[in-house]
Formats: sequence, C-alpha cells, structure tokens
Amino acid sequence: MKPEEQLQASVQTTQGPSDVVREQDKIMLALAYLGLLALIPLLAVNDSSFVRWHAKNGLVLWLTSFVAVLLLQFVWLWGQYLGCLGMVGVVVVSVVAISKALKGERWRIPLVSDLAEKF
Repeated sequence: MKPEEQLQASVQTTQGPSDVVREQDKIMLALAYLGLLALIPLLAVNDSSFVRWHAKNGLVLWLTSFVAVLLLQFVWLWGQYLGCLGMVGVVVVSVVAISKALKGERWRIPLVSDLAEKF
C-alpha cells in the first residue's frame, strides 16, 4: 500500500459516524445556528434528535455571545473592539457549524456544547 493510501485510510477511520440528514431537516439545521431562530427547530422538530442537538448548540452559542458582547460594552474602548471581533468569530463558527450539520456531523464547539447538554 502506498503512503498516500495509508494516510487516506487512516483519515477515513478516524472520522466518527455521521448521521443521515433528511431533506426536511436541512432548513431546520441552517436555522439552528442563526441566533434566536434556533427556537424554531427546537420547538417544532420532535422526531429528530440530531436537529434538536444542533438547535440547542446554536441557541447556547447565540446566548453566550450575546451576554459576552453586553459585558464587553462596559469596558472602555477596547471592549467595543473585542465585542466586534467576537461577533465576527461567532459568525465564522456559525458558518462552519451549519456546513458540518448539513454534512451530518456533530461538531462539538468548546464550552458551548458542554452548556447545551445541560439543558
């Protein structure tokens, strides 16, 4: 076996199993990471634990970023810059999370996923 084939085989085995994404769940998975719109799949979808898992993560991501930006507003000058930078980071994390969700993967966001599992 060539080294490239060995590398490819090891990459395929290290990836965890992915869930099957149904056509009707694709819109709900995208809504899960769009701020308060995460409440729609959380309340409307009862038959897919995959969609509910992503909706919880999206809602916790939005709530924690909202609270962090509010707290940073009280820090003079640098807090506003950090708040804007943080919001750009949240948008990037949301885009990555949406793309992973549509592929059928459960991407664990550090701290956010741990908080989301508690409720």
